[in-house]
Amino acid sequence: MYIKRLTTGLLAGMLMVMTGCKDYLNVNNNPNQVTAATPQLVLPDALATTGWYLTGNTPSGAAGSFYFLNLWMGYWNWSGNYSIATSDKNYQFTQGFNNSIWTSAYLNLKNYNYVDNQAATLGQPLLQGMAKIMKALHFQLLVDTYGDVPYTSALQGTANILPTYDKAQDIYEDLFKQIDAGMALLAKGDGTLNPGPNDIMFQGDINKWLKFGNTLKLRMLLRQSEKADRATFIQTQLASIKASGYGFLGAGENASVNPGYTNSQNMQNPLYGAFYAINGNPTTLNNQYKGNLYGITFYKNSNDPRLAAYYRPVVGTTTNFNGTLFGTTDVLVNSQVSDVGAGILKSVSQNSPILQSHESLFMQAEAAQRGWITGDPKTLYQSAIAESFVNVGRTAAEATTYYSQAGVNNVNWDASTNKIEAIITQKWASENGTAPFEAWSDYRRLGLPTGVPISQDPSTSVKQIPIRLLYPTSEYSNNAANVGAQGTINQFTTKIFWEK
Repeated sequence: MYIKRLTTGLLAGMLMVMTGCKDYLNVNNNPNQVTAATPQLVLPDALATTGWYLTGNTPSGAAGSFYFLNLWMGYWNWSGNYSIATSDKNYQFTQGFNNSIWTSAYLNLKNYNYVDNQAATLGQPLLQGMAKIMKALHFQLLVDTYGDVPYTSALQGTANILPTYDKAQDIYEDLFKQIDAGMALLAKGDGTLNPGPNDIMFQGDINKWLKFGNTLKLRMLLRQSEKADRATFIQTQLASIKASGYGFLGAGENASVNPGYTNSQNMQNPLYGAFYAINGNPTTLNNQYKGNLYGITFYKNSNDPRLAAYYRPVVGTTTNFNGTLFGTTDVLVNSQVSDVGAGILKSVSQNSPILQSHESLFMQAEAAQRGWITGDPKTLYQSAIAESFVNVGRTAAEATTYYSQAGVNNVNWDASTNKIEAIITQKWASENGTAPFEAWSDYRRLGLPTGVPISQDPSTSVKQIPIRLLYPTSEYSNNAANVGAQGTINQFTTKIFWEK
């Protein structure tokens, strides 16, 4: 049932994107989500769409919203069987680059806004609390991608079709308030309605929702770790998290969604379905995206068993893993390089990750190492590595053997001279294929891992991974005055507020 709603919703979204209209400003333009729909029926569609947004391909069948970050961050590269646009290889993209990141976020924000407003009217605090937290998640992603975005005047429908832009820092600060408001609603208990199985992320487990809210706040606080002027705000928010007593997501507590994925057309897990057709044959995307030599070399050199989870051996071999570097002019054909691995593409019915348990544990390890929270950073670090192994189908015992290797910097805790670098390096190693946005954000924040290679394409005139995306073409066409007020935007120099 949920998949059918998801499919029709995405079809409507595809048509709206193709026509270039400003539908993210309108509250009710989707005929499959009419105003008579109850919040508990809209929620699973919205959650499933978030899963698609983070890991799936676009409604038109093109590469997924954040797949390009797997190229930038050293996880994947393009196959020699396919060409790639020069603008994609040298970072010199235009305003038309990956516009679906913007448009799809605002389209789904309408769904969560509808749940928020209708649940408030109907006296359903749990549904309203969930919607508020998910709205905060999507706005956080928008801010981290674009900086200033429409916020207070967005999602108002025809009441305001030309929204002004809010300052990114102001949005961030208000998102903490929105998460707190959502958590206060959740803390009321079951109230009049627990969505139960319609909550396709936590199945109505309110304690996990509360942990998720705190974990999302911790992510946003760590984003600001390198800005001295944010120290007071950070400490105030940390005190609030501690006082809540809810803690953070831990081992086995993945924030992931599954509306009932099955091996039928448009009903597969969105990541798996982007790479394999329902008949089991590789798709075009599967033939395009192959292993990046940087990632493969990292796992090989550190004796990491996750190598065989993130990549498949070269065809015809059982132990030969190979790839090329992003932007190389000597890209190998498919028969000579590794495919994306079975630890990422597990099955047609696998869950879609929103915020994985190992990410939460790595964030806690970093926060503990900075003295922000209590807890032993070494224990949290090792638990995070173990959890990342489990999440890609390896075992905790293998993880113990891995991080116990004597003398290996950025693997063995005691041997690592820079503990923050060790945490972020291992966090990067755990996000291959499923959370490249987080890897990109840590790289922008800390410059870690230090060895992530710049595109090797000869036309790469700026030897730097971009620090943001450009506002989409639709904004310059439909909201020109307000986006123009942001001035000239450059992907290499116009910083998000938390970037140092």
